[in-house]
Amino acid sequence: MIRTPIWFDIDGTLLHTRVGKDAFRFALHEVYGWEEDMATVRFAGNTDLQVLMDMNERHQGELQETLAGQQDFFERMAHHMDVGLARETPERIPGAKELLQQLHQDPQVMLGLITGNAKACAFLKLKHADLHADFRAGGYGDEHADRNVLADRAVEAARKQLDPEHSLSAGWLIGDTPRDMAAAQQIGAKALGVASGSYTEEELRKSGADEVVENFLDLDWVRALLLDTNKV
Repeated sequence: MIRTPIWFDIDGTLLHTRVGKDAFRFALHEVYGWEEDMATVRFAGNTDLQVLMDMNERHQGELQETLAGQQDFFERMAHHMDVGLARETPERIPGAKELLQQLHQDPQVMLGLITGNAKACAFLKLKHADLHADFRAGGYGDEHADRNVLADRAVEAARKQLDPEHSLSAGWLIGDTPRDMAAAQQIGAKALGVASGSYTEEELRKSGADEVVENFLDLDWVRALLLDTNKV
């Protein structure tokens, strides 16, 4: 049996939330003593670890010391994320919940995450958005600074979970930024862009998107696309 991996980014792809910058800012102050308003920081397409490394450079920190404290940092960030999300529920991309439910029920599909979010924060966002699915493998933004490396690791983790009689197709990666499209190219997957606000359809297509949607309301079309690459 050939399993079809379908990889999802989170922010701008499955949901929108505004609490991430505050969670990051509070954790920076608590763990490293850095005051930062995060006004010029762009998280879209980035990884949390890369943003932390950028903050280290901005505050002229010692990178080795900063990385030594990253576990504490991401734990504090997750705490503040949970508190913030409890006050301000994420806004789901229309159709995201229904799409995940349908894909979750398909034995052909293996769901996964390739996201710039730290792992704990990724699942907190999904929980508070009431987006539940069996994400079997993933690459997370506290594991490596480079999203392409996260994509490679996610595919490797997925292959390790396959039964001996199963194989993995190239599948799809769904995201809202050019870096998501690049990650899809990195692992040989098709790319579905989500033009939900960060980037336009034209920008996503120029970055390598095979198809682009604004949301997932046309569930039948999106599901048919993801499970039949001949439709692209």
